[in-house]
Amino acid sequence: MNARQAAKAASIRIEELENTGKKAAADIKTYNEVILGMIEGKSPCDWCEDQQECQREVKGKGCSEWWLRFPEPEAKDES
Repeated sequence: MNARQAAKAASIRIEELENTGKKAAADIKTYNEVILGMIEGKSPCDWCEDQQECQREVKGKGCSEWWLRFPEPEAKDES
């Protein structure tokens, strides 16, 4: 691998790491929203990926099957 190939591979890896960092930061922010909501008496179900399909009796209280909702895809600006 020559220097040009190494630089290109490093650039791609850096971009991947930046994307991973952004996703992790968004997850952490959302988890903090869930925690603050629960402190305020809200249901963690509001942030659950399976909220619409949930058939559990504990709906509204949270459960061991809870998992954080995927973030909404960002609309690309066509400017």
